[in-house]
Amino acid sequence: MAPSNRGVILQKFADVLESHADELATIECEDNGKPYAEAMWDVMYAASHFRYYGSMAHNMTGWSMMRDNDPLGYSNSYAYTRMEPVGVCGIITPWNFPLLMTTWKLAPMLAAGCTGVHKIPENTPLSSLRLVELLHGVEGFVPGAVQVVPGFGNEAGEAVTGHPDISKIAFTGSTAIGKHIMRRAADDLKRVTLELGGKGPIIIFADANL
Repeated sequence: MAPSNRGVILQKFADVLESHADELATIECEDNGKPYAEAMWDVMYAASHFRYYGSMAHNMTGWSMMRDNDPLGYSNSYAYTRMEPVGVCGIITPWNFPLLMTTWKLAPMLAAGCTGVHKIPENTPLSSLRLVELLHGVEGFVPGAVQVVPGFGNEAGEAVTGHPDISKIAFTGSTAIGKHIMRRAADDLKRVTLELGGKGPIIIFADANL
């Protein structure tokens, strides 16, 4: 699909998310337990994310530049880049921001022209399921470009990370599982993007007014 078409579809989907904001925020509240106001913020941020990458899709056409005064002596020659989708992406998201984390991975993946298999969090699957369902309802979206795999990590997650037809893994979760995914990905040199662990510890003293 041409970048311009992808951009239009992602922009349309941003409108869909905004029109279903109350429904999605309610699902996130009931499934995840976060306050409605925070869930609504997640939904609106998700819509803006798809809008941003919809704009990016129009501009990812590659660049070229003149190599003038090159230190190695390659003057009057060109260097260039090209947009080259990696193929099928495996996506694994956590329980705490299920809708938002799904958005962070799906939007750039689709903007780049890739397809994906999404292993959704087993504890909070509902908003991700509904988001992908809405995505498949957007006019022009290719059916099956995003597949959803529910289940536990030791079964569904293992199937995604070890599948030979998946070229890239994007994972958010624990450091221990991230290390395991890197080892699995090494067998066929999958590209890996990891967001791991927590880096914001908090100490509560006895005099805290809770």
